[in-house]
Amino acid sequence: MAGQLPSTTALTEQQQFLLKSVQQTPFSAVVNITDVSIRPVDDDPDMVWHIFSATVISPVRGSSPNTLRFAMVVEKEEEAIIPDKPVLLTLCTARNLAVDTDFYWPGTGAMFEARPELVEQAIKAAKGLASEQTDFAQCD
Repeated sequence: MAGQLPSTTALTEQQQFLLKSVQQTPFSAVVNITDVSIRPVDDDPDMVWHIFSATVISPVRGSSPNTLRFAMVVEKEEEAIIPDKPVLLTLCTARNLAVDTDFYWPGTGAMFEARPELVEQAIKAAKGLASEQTDFAQCD
């Protein structure tokens, strides 16, 4: 139900998934998504790129620009939705994508509500991670 707080069990599961996401991706931040554009995927007519632009509100992990762009490949019919409030994202660094973005979406579970307890949990998790980490399980 809209407006209801999640149950303690749901929050605990979400916190656990968030911790794993922060550990397994090189970049995390609270952002305000401002725009999305859609481009076709060159070699797959059933898929499109959703390319999101965002303003970074609060960095959590990784070097943080003031603004960023990230790409997500989805089925052609999938709607591109811009959240109406800030979100906590975990992203992978873009390399050799067919689109010009800084980051890419690692998959389901990379976007969380920017509730204070989740942001605090993410910041604590990021502080305990090695800055020289190069292997990120959620990134290709």
